[in-house]
Amino acid sequence: MGHPHPRCHGSIFLDDNCGGMMANRLIGPVAALLAATLMCGCDTMTPDECKSANWSDIGMRDGLAGKTMSTLNEHAKSCSKAGTAVDSASYVAGRERGLHTFCRLENAAPLGLNGSAYAGVCPAPLDFAFRRRHEAGYAVYALRSQISGLDSRSERLQRRLHDADKDESKQLAASDKDDERKRIRKEFDQRRRDIRNELRDIDRSTQSTRDALRSAEYALDSLR
Repeated sequence: MGHPHPRCHGSIFLDDNCGGMMANRLIGPVAALLAATLMCGCDTMTPDECKSANWSDIGMRDGLAGKTMSTLNEHAKSCSKAGTAVDSASYVAGRERGLHTFCRLENAAPLGLNGSAYAGVCPAPLDFAFRRRHEAGYAVYALRSQISGLDSRSERLQRRLHDADKDESKQLAASDKDDERKRIRKEFDQRRRDIRNELRDIDRSTQSTRDALRSAEYALDSLR
């Protein structure tokens, strides 16, 4: 599972005083903020937002969301339509404070477990460990999603099996010819066999996926 590797300024993490007090206040709600912001996917700003923008706060928000510096270009394009220029220096300073919190290793696995991507924004000294934990979390997320999909397919097939019984009964009740009733029974017997074969395939896939999930969860726990 590959993700892009854009780099931020690594120096912000070498000084623990950089945004320290603010980061400590933010570390608690960071997981919820990550989920809400990353799921949004909307990086543009309205003209009113551009005119009243606090670029340090916007940079902080984008840093907390793990967004790349290309987000500033998107903001600049939006604000240029409103005749407003971005304050790049304030944005970068705020983003670095946000990244100081985002790039804490304890945030990596929850980010992956949430199904969110990691854009490689953490500096080299932290990127490998962060990426490894994120990918371990994402592997668990992907397998859980796969099992959920298999369970949903199984439920739909079980309903089809039940409906086949009801449909067969209706058609048999509506027919008084032996040949026709024989054909109906044969048709529905084949339909049920096909559904049961598919259900058996799903059961096997579900079991193997659950085995893989246990291994992935173990691998994730070993990194914590």
